Amino acid sequence: MQLEAGGLGQGERLMKRMCAVLLAGMVFSVTARAQAPERGERGPDKRRPGQSSKKTESSRDRLNRRFNESSPKIGELVPEVTGYTADGKPVSLRSLEGDYKVLVFGCLT
Repeated sequence: MQLEAGGLGQGERLMKRMCAVLLAGMVFSVTARAQAPERGERGPDKRRPGQSSKKTESSRDRLNRRFNESSPKIGELVPEVTGYTADGKPVSLRSLEGDYKVLVFGCLT
């Protein structure tokens, strides 16, 4: 395997990019799931044509409620997620236990 300037082979770089894409996809799918309305939550439509609906909850409040319901609670185990640092070293969420950390998701290239 031929090493490039950064010390990583082409296959290793491809694997790291694939893992980063999978991690980002998982994060976005979780947030999309938190924002998607459940069928039972909406209930049947009891309005008649031409009748306006009365909103009891703003869309911001609904989004906050859904986020809070789907987020891990304090003391709950975090999902098993592994990513890479800016230096390319693997790190898992479980290895961060006991300390406060800020997780930043994005492309570093």
